[in-house]
Amino acid sequence: MPKADVNGIKISYKVKGEGHPLMFIHGFGSKKESFMAQIPALSEKFKVIYFDSRGAGKSERPNLHYSMEMFADDIKGLLDYLKIEKTHLLGFSFGGMVAQNFILKYPNSVDKLILINTLPKIPETFDPEPYIQTRIKGLEFRIQNPIKAFWESTKMGFYPKFREEMENNPKKKFYGLWSVEDLIEYYTTNPPTRKIFEILLIHLKLMILLKG
Repeated sequence: MPKADVNGIKISYKVKGEGHPLMFIHGFGSKKESFMAQIPALSEKFKVIYFDSRGAGKSERPNLHYSMEMFADDIKGLLDYLKIEKTHLLGFSFGGMVAQNFILKYPNSVDKLILINTLPKIPETFDPEPYIQTRIKGLEFRIQNPIKAFWESTKMGFYPKFREEMENNPKKKFYGLWSVEDLIEYYTTNPPTRKIFEILLIHLKLMILLKG
């Protein structure tokens, strides 16, 4: 899997398809494979670029304060590395916040901006501490019993009937895209670390103090 030298670290990325560039930015505590269901269809019409943000997946995880500007600069660095002047930009959740900051800093690098399930900034009333502690507990459970932790996570992500079908057919390629075994591999490979969550907790608190 290729890695780009970006701002002093190595960023893991993939490129699939031809056409106008379309870059995906994943959410908090996630990684590039979270778009596995969308990439096959979109790569038929676009040059899809998806990557692990610093601290995620197979990208390097420097032990320092992460800023929103840093995430935006990493995207610009990756685009420059790939010799891409302009791209469509799709950001999911926290990735959508990164995308908004990117387009404000580098407006000439974006054609279309696609935002999914995101906010313009962290609300001042939001306390990130309980959320991060819950994620850390989930991470510890995942390390102790990854298979059980995966099935627990599906209770929030899938309808009961579909979940039952998944349990009965773990090798089936649903929609021709992924099997339960694929999802378990995604869930258990290169998970975030407790340290990364703690670093991002500091970042979220600073964002609130600075009013996003």
